[in-house]
Amino acid sequence: MPLILLLVLFASDVHATMLVNRQQFLSTQVLPQGLWTFGVSHGRWTSTAGSYAGNGQLQSNRDYFSRDVDYDALTDEISDPLERELAQAAFNVYERSGQEVAGRAVNDVNVQQNSNTYVLGRGVTKRSSLFIAVPVVTLKTSIRSRFVAGESLNRLTSELRAEGQYSQAEEIIDRSRNALNERLAETGYNSDFPSELTTVANIYLTHRYENVAGRKARWSAESSLVIPAGKSSDEDDFLYLRINEEQYSYRQSGTLAFDAHPRVQLLGSAYYHFRFPFEKSRRIPVNSTSPLSSDIDSSTQVRYGDSYGASAQTNFMWADSTTFYGGVGREFREADKVSGDRYSSKRYDYLEQNTAQELDTAYVGVAHNTIQSFLAKKFPIPVDANLQYSATTAGKNAFAAQAVSLTMLVFYK
Repeated sequence: MPLILLLVLFASDVHATMLVNRQQFLSTQVLPQGLWTFGVSHGRWTSTAGSYAGNGQLQSNRDYFSRDVDYDALTDEISDPLERELAQAAFNVYERSGQEVAGRAVNDVNVQQNSNTYVLGRGVTKRSSLFIAVPVVTLKTSIRSRFVAGESLNRLTSELRAEGQYSQAEEIIDRSRNALNERLAETGYNSDFPSELTTVANIYLTHRYENVAGRKARWSAESSLVIPAGKSSDEDDFLYLRINEEQYSYRQSGTLAFDAHPRVQLLGSAYYHFRFPFEKSRRIPVNSTSPLSSDIDSSTQVRYGDSYGASAQTNFMWADSTTFYGGVGREFREADKVSGDRYSSKRYDYLEQNTAQELDTAYVGVAHNTIQSFLAKKFPIPVDANLQYSATTAGKNAFAAQAVSLTMLVFYK
């Protein structure tokens, strides 16, 4: 049997800036004309609960990111055409079909996120306000990979040893153990991805307009232009993290508030986030198993999927300055669209796999506002504080995560 380079996949794309558990707080209020506000929201997010698969099943991150590897995938990963042909011929000699599972690439992936979002706003008119929000995100990532040979591959190495081909059997085992480093070096990836990264993640310009302000009901509309900012992964990054939108996008939402009782308020909201297409340099996979590739299309056409969703919230005013609230949200994200002319369309389709998402969340919190106490000269500054806990309850192709956030806003005129 000829010497075969078994280059096995150990990597998977990790997508950030998709549907994730995040702070939610519904409100129709606008700032009084001429009033300024400045604040910061600190959030901590963890994905240790696992991930939701495409069928909605909750799995550990290890199971979600791990992949079965068949012999076709093994030969696809061999860059040298002659060695690839020899490997295919050898597998045929030993009756290993292309679809037969050779083993499993086991990936232990963990992503944690901390964020500080800085907000500046002003009441422009009696019914409209402008805001600018700049989130600064810290991502902590870890990935450990190994290949677990299946029964078929173990039998193959046993057969080689029985025939006296000890060096070939040891070469297969050695290449399997070091396949990721070999493949990264061969294809020119940046393998020293940061385990911790801090960067700006988009800039949000938002206009809120109070359309209806009745005695018991209020309706407001919110329009946001999302400007990509901060670090973006490029085609040479081994761990491709989508931290920002990478292109301008537009988000439109509407919120309705109804006073069901002097101390109880019901709110509902819906949004749609439209993303524009753009051109980006991307590596194009050679099969559906491995995202690693040496083939680069510098003019890949990309359109990240639009997202939309709705949420409902109930506020209970415990006192004039304190509100307890709870709510639920349901969101959807359409699949990405990726195309190009340099390689076959099927290869671009691999980049669209598992990008459609669904996510259900639930949250509870408490908000405390000192404006009335400030006006009554019982508190030194007008502050709005909001503490929230949220958790995912269901989803598809999304992290199962918990989050805690604390928001502090100061007002001045």
